[in-house]
Amino acid sequence: MLPIISHRIAAKTLALLAVCATLVSFSTFRGAHSFRIYLNDKLILEQYVGAKEGIKTFDLSNANYNDKLSVYYNECGQVGKGRTIAIKDENNKTLKEWHYADATSLTSGMSCKVGEILDLQKNRNAKLQLYYSSKIMPEGKVLASIAVGSKESKASR
Repeated sequence: MLPIISHRIAAKTLALLAVCATLVSFSTFRGAHSFRIYLNDKLILEQYVGAKEGIKTFDLSNANYNDKLSVYYNECGQVGKGRTIAIKDENNKTLKEWHYADATSLTSGMSCKVGEILDLQKNRNAKLQLYYSSKIMPEGKVLASIAVGSKESKASR
């Protein structure tokens, strides 16, 4: 009688493992890179890097010169080393770059003054893009486009 009970328990355990494995296989962004962008501690954009949503645009038309833009980048549950945020134009030319110290917590954001970005837009009539790079991603990744008082910014609201 004991072997019959053991077979039932083994069969139920195997079935439970199969169900769990199936459910886990459907979580597409588990461990993926993601980022959040804040303007003065207010979330304005959040996205998984592997998502097929494309590059989104955020609007700085109503931002003040002294406002703070913060980026929190999550590299598969870890904070990157040698982190850099850059603003590039449509020709992929780097206009401004900020370097950040290595951090130990995902709550360590990378911040800059909005005025520094607004100055770049005033000097050039270009579409600006926000890039992130680190030691494991030296080629960088475009996070978002930045709209400042253009037709594009009015349409993205």
